[in-house]
Amino acid sequence: MTPQAGLRDHFASGATWPLEGRLEALRRLDAALTGHEDALLQALHDDLGKPEFEAYSSEILPVRQEIRHAIRHLPRWAAPRRVATSWFHWPARAALSMQPRGAVLVLSPWNYPVQLSLSPLVGALAAGNTVLLKPSEFAPATAAALQAMLEEALDPGLVQVMQGDAALAAALVAEHWDHIFFTGSGAVGRRVAEAAARTLTSCTLELGGCNPCVVDGSADIGLAAKRIAWGKFLNAGQTCIAPNHVLVHESRFEALVAALKARLTEFYGADGQGLQRLAHPAHFARVAALLGQGEVLHGGAADAARLHIQPTLLAASAPPEQEIFGPILPIIPWREGAALLDGLAAAPAPLAVYAHSRDRALLAALRQRTRSGAFVVNDHVVQATVADLPFGGVGPSGQGRSHGQAGFEAFSNPRAEFRQSPRIDLPMRYPPYEGKLAWVKRLMG
Repeated sequence: MTPQAGLRDHFASGATWPLEGRLEALRRLDAALTGHEDALLQALHDDLGKPEFEAYSSEILPVRQEIRHAIRHLPRWAAPRRVATSWFHWPARAALSMQPRGAVLVLSPWNYPVQLSLSPLVGALAAGNTVLLKPSEFAPATAAALQAMLEEALDPGLVQVMQGDAALAAALVAEHWDHIFFTGSGAVGRRVAEAAARTLTSCTLELGGCNPCVVDGSADIGLAAKRIAWGKFLNAGQTCIAPNHVLVHESRFEALVAALKARLTEFYGADGQGLQRLAHPAHFARVAALLGQGEVLHGGAADAARLHIQPTLLAASAPPEQEIFGPILPIIPWREGAALLDGLAAAPAPLAVYAHSRDRALLAALRQRTRSGAFVVNDHVVQATVADLPFGGVGPSGQGRSHGQAGFEAFSNPRAEFRQSPRIDLPMRYPPYEGKLAWVKRLMG
C-alpha cells in the first residue's frame, strides 16, 4: 500500500473527524516537541548552524504556541456557524460547517525546517485531515529528526513523512490530493500550482518577495536600525518576511548606515563571524553573486568553504529586482514621497511592507498605495507570531492564508448547509407567476 493510499483509507474510516481525536493528536505532537527538543536543536545546528536560542525561539516555540492556540480554540473553530436567512427562506435554517478536506500534502522548505513543517501540520490535524509531509532535502538532519519524532508520536495512518529530492516532490504534486500546502520560492510555487491545476487540487502557496522597508525623516534612527538589523539578519537573512532592502530618506541615509554598522558589530562581532552560515553551496553561490550589486558599506567578505557571508550593507541606487534571501541589505536613498509611493505601488506585491515613521500621512499613503500580505509599522517579522493574524502573500508572494484560525480554515472545506421544513411550503416561488412579481418587488424593496 502506498503512503497516499494509507492516508486515504484512514481518512475514509472516519477516524479523523471526532473533535477529541484531533485534540489528542495535537497534544501528542506538543509532547513530542518536548521529548525530541534536543534532537531537533542539534539537527538545526547541523543543517544550518543555528544558535540554540534562535533555533528554539524561531522554530520550536512558535510551533508550540500554534499547537496550544489550536487546542484552546478548536471547539469554536470547528462548531457549525449559524447563518441568517431572509423571509423568502422561512422557516428554513442555514449554517456553515467546516469539513476536513481529506488527504493533504505539505511541502516544507529548508530555511525554517521545523517551524514550516509543523505549523501547517498543526492546521491540517486541527481540521481533521491526514497528512503526507515532504521536508526539504537541503535540511537532511532536520528531516530525519522530524520523521523519527512523528513516527513515534502519531498514527502512520494520520501522518506520513517521505524524504527525497525535487524529483520526489514533482512526483507527489502530480498525484491527486485534497489540498497542497507549499512553502518555498516563487519559481517552484508556479510549478506546484501548475501540477495542482491538472488535478483541480486546491493550494496554499507561501512564497516570498522583495519586502521593502521605508525609513523617513521622522523615524527614530537608533531604534529603527536595531530592529532592521535584527529582522534582516535573523537566520542569516534566510527569512521570507525579512526586510529585503531599505528605502531611507536622503537626509537620514548616513545616520542610518552608521547606526546599522554599530548594531551589526554589536550583534555579530567586528568580523561578522557571529552570524550563522548559509544553508547549502548553491544558495551560497547565488547570494554571494549579489555582493557586486552596490557599493559595500559594511562587511562584504564571503567564505565558500564555510558557506559564510558577513552581514553586509550595500549602497544602491534602485531596489533589487529579486529577493535576496541572505545577509545582504541594500540601502537606497529617496527624496520625494510621491516618487517613493509610485515605485512601491508599481512593484510586485511582497509578503510584507515595513515602515519606520511617525508621519501619519505617509503611513496612511503607504497603507493605501501598496499591496502586501502584511503592513508593519516600526518593527519586523514579529507580526508572524501573532496567533490570530493570518499569514500569507498576494499574487507573486503567495495565495491563501495560514496560522491560527486561518490555518484551520485553509485545510477545511466550508460546507453550506440548508434545512427546510417539510411542513410549510410557501407558494410564492412556484409557477404560474402571474401577479406575483409586484409582491416580490414590494417585499424585497
